Amino acid sequence: MKKFFMVSILTAIIAVVGIGCCACRKGKNNKSLTGQGWHLVRMMERDLQIEADQFVFTFFADGKFSGRAACNQMMGVYQLLDRGGMKFSSVASTRRMCREADLETQFAQILDRTTHYEIDGDMLMLLSNGELQAVLKAEGK
Repeated sequence: MKKFFMVSILTAIIAVVGIGCCACRKGKNNKSLTGQGWHLVRMMERDLQIEADQFVFTFFADGKFSGRAACNQMMGVYQLLDRGGMKFSSVASTRRMCREADLETQFAQILDRTTHYEIDGDMLMLLSNGELQAVLKAEGK
């Protein structure tokens, strides 16, 4: 009984903290999706140590995105949907061979699976049905 009571209190505390954090995600300190570079820092539950000029993408107000993956240029179309929904289409890239080609393929697959996005401060999170797939960090200021 005592254990059940403690678990209930802990669950209530976590819920209150979680609700409080939802409000801060909508804060004015969040970066805009468009108008700056986003650098890939985490993919499929693992941190990445990649060069500063690799996996940097810009989202444009007209619904297009482009950037540099490992060694290839990548571009496509994105659509923002209701309730934080996001869909990528027409994703294409150049075809140079490089050591990190598998990372490029994995990232393209993540874009294909993306259903939602969230921006928390300077971090852009790409999600697939609620599961975190990739994290990109805003470049610059």
